[in-house]
Amino acid sequence: MMNIPVVRTAVLFGFFALRIAQGQTCDTYVVPSLDGGFTTRQSIDFSRVSPGTNVTSVLSSNGISISSYGVTAGPVPHTFTPDNLAFDSGSLNMKVSAYSGSGAILSSEMVTNDIFKYASVRTVLKSSPVGGVVEGNFFYLNDNQEIDWEILTSTTLQPSAEVPAGIWATNQALVPGQPSTHTTVPFTFDPSQDYHEYRIDWVADATTFYIDGIQKARLTTNVPTQAGHWIWNTWSNGDPAWSNGPPTADSVTHIRSIDIYKGYTSTPSGNICNI
Repeated sequence: MMNIPVVRTAVLFGFFALRIAQGQTCDTYVVPSLDGGFTTRQSIDFSRVSPGTNVTSVLSSNGISISSYGVTAGPVPHTFTPDNLAFDSGSLNMKVSAYSGSGAILSSEMVTNDIFKYASVRTVLKSSPVGGVVEGNFFYLNDNQEIDWEILTSTTLQPSAEVPAGIWATNQALVPGQPSTHTTVPFTFDPSQDYHEYRIDWVADATTFYIDGIQKARLTTNVPTQAGHWIWNTWSNGDPAWSNGPPTADSVTHIRSIDIYKGYTSTPSGNICNI
């Protein structure tokens, strides 16, 4: 999955294209709470894509690949399959198939071809109402260079015997065998009922996690130090200490849009736009 050619161009949809048409160009995108800024914005608006459109083609034109591989870890193995991504009315749907009781749980994943160090990534999605699934939105180079913003659909609002309720913000341990840095943030709404923006800001000294523009967590230890990919996935392995499940009905996570600000610079210049 990690030996992917770098793609440095992207098809821009929606609001960003409108801003360009109006002449409101930006040389540096600045998050007011962060030092420095970003020189590139990649914006993908799935709400404008017609149902039935070829997913591989659209994602490829935006520098994103669909994963196809299996994972044996867990009580039940799972397999990421391209067949579990499809366009619906207003969203890209990522499915975890209802488990038949044998074989692997069919899951879904997509990953940026490009690698980058430091970013602000904003994903607008509606969570699945079906329990037993992990909805991942995360940075990844390896198991010791990883940032996670994860929804566990069995424990969004109520805890299980082994998993507290809420959404998980995590910096995985930089050193193998050491503890990760993480926190669980309670939801103030049902994430399966509407679209919300889930955002991670990553710079040298911290990872900061937001929902709908409101800061929910800031982690200052185990902050990744190397460039890597951004990944979105939905999966289950039936682990009662994490995903729960497996799901007994098809689980669908709806992604409406993705904005990636990258190309970090410590010295913003030119026409500066606050984001």
